Amino acid sequence: MKQRNDAGVALLITLLVLVLIVILAMEIFRTGARAAQTGAYGRDSIRATLLAEAGVAAARIALRENAKDFKYDTLDQVWSRPVPSIELGDGTIQVTVEDEERKINLNRLILPNGNAPDEQRLAVFRKFLAILDIDPSIADAVVDWLDVDDTPRVGGAESSYYLSLPYSYRAKNDLFDTLDELRLVRGMTAERFEKLKPFVTIHSSGTVNINTAPKEVFIALSAGQDAAEAGEITAAMADQIIEYRKNNPFQNPRNIGNVSPALKDLYDKTRFRDLIDVKGTAYHVRSTGDLSGTLRTIDAVGVRSGNDIQWRYWRLE
Repeated sequence: MKQRNDAGVALLITLLVLVLIVILAMEIFRTGARAAQTGAYGRDSIRATLLAEAGVAAARIALRENAKDFKYDTLDQVWSRPVPSIELGDGTIQVTVEDEERKINLNRLILPNGNAPDEQRLAVFRKFLAILDIDPSIADAVVDWLDVDDTPRVGGAESSYYLSLPYSYRAKNDLFDTLDELRLVRGMTAERFEKLKPFVTIHSSGTVNINTAPKEVFIALSAGQDAAEAGEITAAMADQIIEYRKNNPFQNPRNIGNVSPALKDLYDKTRFRDLIDVKGTAYHVRSTGDLSGTLRTIDAVGVRSGNDIQWRYWRLE
């Protein structure tokens, strides 16, 4: 395992060096012109940004190459392995990549026409909130934020509530464009948002990658009437799945039935099978360039387009 990890790190370092050379060649004139008009901090900030851009570009290449070799995504592939800070010249780069399919997609809580909730996914989200010790009624407030009508659900909120606040606004009645919009939903405190943030997304396909999902998400996935009749995923069963996939990556969603007879029943007899997959379609990349203490971070989400990655969200911090 150590040799595989070392090989992965070496490959990523090679990618970073190659990408940085290309970026520097393309940017040298523009950077020089801007740097001439700025002080030392401005120059370091520009160079730190280039380092961060190199990290994002290297992650894109790693994801592109992975798609050529695998039809599934796991935590043991090069793109996903933790990589220590990489020194390049007098700067360093720190890059992390996560597939968004390990999370619960909030935008999929309603049906495509926006008129009604997807009851199965809503049940999953309610259960997930309870697992995190968050009031499950927030799920209804999220649905009201997303759906097209102005009729509040029990425990939810529409524009009539939001317009009564000291700083008033209307319910969006549309999909989330950014995850930060979740902060506007009734009942969503700063503490609750930070609890939820690592586990929810607005960018994924809506299915959960069983090769990368965390324990909490697995437990929630067996919610819903038909799943309850077939048996729920317990904490112990979730641990079984995570242990099994370490040496036996799931290459097909139905392979989860190999873990235990109970999981085979759940897959064969319920909508659970509609909620899972073995690959990602969207990836969260966070790359920080550090030049002598001057930090610039790029926070980006890319979606697969064939074997390539197209950026859907990009923010420079």
